[in-house]
Amino acid sequence: MEKKFELLPPTMPNFVQIKKEAGLRQDGFKSDNTFPISQFTKEEAVQYGELMKQTFIKHWEDKKRPTIC
Repeated sequence: MEKKFELLPPTMPNFVQIKKEAGLRQDGFKSDNTFPISQFTKEEAVQYGELMKQTFIKHWEDKKRPTIC
């Protein structure tokens, strides 16, 4: 049996998550921990793309490692 299929490109985010210090509980929930990718310079976009690549490869390597039960 043979299966053939075409891969779709990954979905790209419009915003990236940023690291923020935890706020006070009494201040309530704030969802201001994102940054729009449109605000990146070309150099920053290339750097973030490299980070995405490295993160994917590490994730793939982790999945290829056999699990010991």
